[in-house]
Amino acid sequence: MKRIISLLTALFLMAAMLPATASIYDPDAILMYVITPDGNKLNMREEPDPNAKVLTKIPYGAEVTVYSDILGMVWYHIQYGMFNGYVKTEFLTDRQPRPFITPTPKPTAKPTPKPTATPSPAELIAREIEAARSLGIVPQGMLSEGNVTWQELDGLLTNAVRLKSKNPAANRSHLYLTLEEYQAANAGAQFSIVLRGLAAAEMYGALIDMGEEDPRLNHSHDPYIADAADITMAQEYAGVVTTADSSDWRQLPLLDMVITVLDHADTASGKPVLSIDAEHLFSPTHPLTRTDAILGVYRLYGSFHTGIGTVLVTHIRQANLRAEPSMKAAIVGKADPGNVYEVVGIPADGWYQIMLPNGTTACIAAGMVSFTMN
Repeated sequence: MKRIISLLTALFLMAAMLPATASIYDPDAILMYVITPDGNKLNMREEPDPNAKVLTKIPYGAEVTVYSDILGMVWYHIQYGMFNGYVKTEFLTDRQPRPFITPTPKPTAKPTPKPTATPSPAELIAREIEAARSLGIVPQGMLSEGNVTWQELDGLLTNAVRLKSKNPAANRSHLYLTLEEYQAANAGAQFSIVLRGLAAAEMYGALIDMGEEDPRLNHSHDPYIADAADITMAQEYAGVVTTADSSDWRQLPLLDMVITVLDHADTASGKPVLSIDAEHLFSPTHPLTRTDAILGVYRLYGSFHTGIGTVLVTHIRQANLRAEPSMKAAIVGKADPGNVYEVVGIPADGWYQIMLPNGTTACIAAGMVSFTMN
């Protein structure tokens, strides 16, 4: 009888060590392994708090059970032996690590670090153009030298609309000037190439096609435009008359459209869609080069998001991308630390569905990222 009472007492003591909300059985729990940068033991704490009581220390490489109730991007709820508590996510891995070997310091002197070369403006532009080509914005065979044509600008904007709407068959429905109207405009030799003012109007229409319900609401950086008269002249060249209170967006003052487009900037680089010169002149009657057009549409595409928000991969190593919101789902890719993705859905608690650069979607665990709502 005493042995039975002793056994019951031991069981009660073990149960008392578990939090009241913990579930001993979790069908979605997975196995992970402890990995620390210095090979030391990992503290398991009573609560998901760095100041909470340490329940035990888990050896490097030890196997632990990770419950499915992941807490944000910092803590995992785990079971190790008879202990049930919390550890930081950065110290667990889904692959068993090799035994830790303490590195032997080398007596050789450290080489003098070479200063990192700052990319030239031309190199930065070349990188953006290459990124636009990789993304699929630049039409096949389009050069980056010379002045852009109406057809080339239309191709750039159409590709941006298709990428943003995730519809490979989408076409622009908001055109400031059709090709026929453009060719018939009474502007003489100046209409042998696209004017900047009209390019801004075409970009304004593309913003609507990409999901901006009212592009004019985006006026956080309203730039100073010194050549309003030239912008009005460009509108006269186009043969479009401004009409007050018109429901036709094309009859807005061209100056409003130019300011709206200049107000947009690429969210990654902070660079404006179309540039102004050192004297704050937009120069709407100047030629629009192919480089200007490629950079402008690429930055326009990156100037706003239509999804729920974005996630930044904060895990110290690559994060798994899965086909479904489950740790048991197939791995369909990897996300590098520092990568940013658009969130298109939250399919389950602790998971985000993200849009990949190739237009497909995948799921990533909330513990691997930080989320910013649009």
